[in-house]
Amino acid sequence: MNHPAKTITLFSEPYLDTYNQCYKNIVTINLPPQGPLLQFVRRINFPPLSKFKQPGPCSRIKQCGLALISLENSTFGYGYGYGLGKGCCNSYCSNLMDVDEIPNLFSFLLSNGYTIDTSITKMLNNSDIRFQTENSNKIICLITYNG
Repeated sequence: MNHPAKTITLFSEPYLDTYNQCYKNIVTINLPPQGPLLQFVRRINFPPLSKFKQPGPCSRIKQCGLALISLENSTFGYGYGYGLGKGCCNSYCSNLMDVDEIPNLFSFLLSNGYTIDTSITKMLNNSDIRFQTENSNKIICLITYNG
């Protein structure tokens, strides 16, 4: 999908920060969003979490995806044209949003015309279906831009 989506899903996803040599749980999204959140989206590489987890015909390992950068370090302002180009970024991705920032993210979303869809989020979290279990993703919530 090339155009920004009105409704997107936020995930918590384990990430190997190769620069700082540590694992983090970062906030990722499934599609580029509409509205002001778009300026905080970056396409990133996902280094393998373990040398024992390799892609194969029956186990899909995500190698590239969309992540949110920290609201606390948001002086870049590169926006959609910079962070979501072809390929995955290898620079400007050290300041990814950690799950500890979710309360600040919710404040930003609610103050900027987004709604948090608790009913669909609850339905998905209570279902037996698990998304991208190879990557240990967990759904945080679905959000919709109302602008």
